[in-house]
Amino acid sequence: MAQVSDYNIANASGASVRSDLNAVFGAIKTLNSGGSDPANPEAFMLYVDTADNNNLKIRNSSNNAFVTIGPVNTANLGLFPTSGGTLTGALTLPNQSAGTPSINFGDSTTGFFRKASNQIGVAASGTEQLFLDQNGVTLNLQNEIRFGDANSSHYIGLKAPTTITSNFTLSLPAADGSNNQFLTTNGGGTLNFAFPAASDLTGSTLASNITASSLTSVGTLSSLNVSGSITGSISNMSGTLFTLGSTAITRGSTHSTITVTNSRATNFQDSSGNNSSTPVQIEQGRAKIWVNFSGTGTPSIRDDYNVSTIGDNGVGDYTINFSITMSNNDYCAVEMSNDEASIFGPVDSTRLTTTSIRMDSRNVYFANAATDQDIYCVAIFGDGN
Repeated sequence: MAQVSDYNIANASGASVRSDLNAVFGAIKTLNSGGSDPANPEAFMLYVDTADNNNLKIRNSSNNAFVTIGPVNTANLGLFPTSGGTLTGALTLPNQSAGTPSINFGDSTTGFFRKASNQIGVAASGTEQLFLDQNGVTLNLQNEIRFGDANSSHYIGLKAPTTITSNFTLSLPAADGSNNQFLTTNGGGTLNFAFPAASDLTGSTLASNITASSLTSVGTLSSLNVSGSITGSISNMSGTLFTLGSTAITRGSTHSTITVTNSRATNFQDSSGNNSSTPVQIEQGRAKIWVNFSGTGTPSIRDDYNVSTIGDNGVGDYTINFSITMSNNDYCAVEMSNDEASIFGPVDSTRLTTTSIRMDSRNVYFANAATDQDIYCVAIFGDGN
């Protein structure tokens, strides 16, 4: 250990100069080591402080203080090596931003930075993607949490909606639910597994193909809009069961007029459950076409169903044109006129087509002479489209 008051070699005898040189070289060799700061220090002077854990110190550029580098008895002067190692104290990094994170990974715009007090930000491409604080992890910019499959070729993602008007938290259940239960909320953010309750069906719109068992003994259903089909019976209900067209149907109610579009049913019965008819029987038994018209002068239609025009082919000869197309010409035509002496009917089967029927009116008392009558009635039954 050696220190000198200064590094100046004054003119003197040879022995004195030699002694001064040896003192200076001794100070240089021992890095000015000693228990106190060297006298008359210069900027950038090195000095080992034996009274301070043998720390190597260097004079600052302003030459007004020594700055500690590290203990000379510790490898690498106690500094963190570039090859990595273990820190024994806190690592304090400067405050940076998402554009220049304090810790990056070879990409100056991707890494960690101090977002704010007690907040750690994570940046990618110079933009803050998420941050951590005492409240948890917050994903920014509608970023997703992704769960990849076994080979990471696909994933399931969860993300926030585009707009949230206020903050809220959903708390997961403490245990798994039972088979066929679903996740419900209490309206305050607490989630639980539960079965559907009677109140869940109040005023609901249910999907198609609802079976009787799914609507039996579930309580009060104030309103039900049904799409698709209902199989079986609906029991233990009060209030409005469902709506047919614009008509509300209640248990035990009677309606004189119900408007239904494209209703589908397997069977129709009277109020006592008797006199059954299928839709096919009803469709086959009703007239597909009928008309009441005058044949005198220019034929004129009084009333009709599915008749477009009446063609006049001469005295007592008419073509009834349909506004629908029959499936075939094997239909049954029933006709009459207001004169009992008149026979009104087709001349032959070639006059029956799927779009019209041609019929003659003749007087049996006058050699089957063609005749015009004031009233002709025709009804056609068969397979109509």
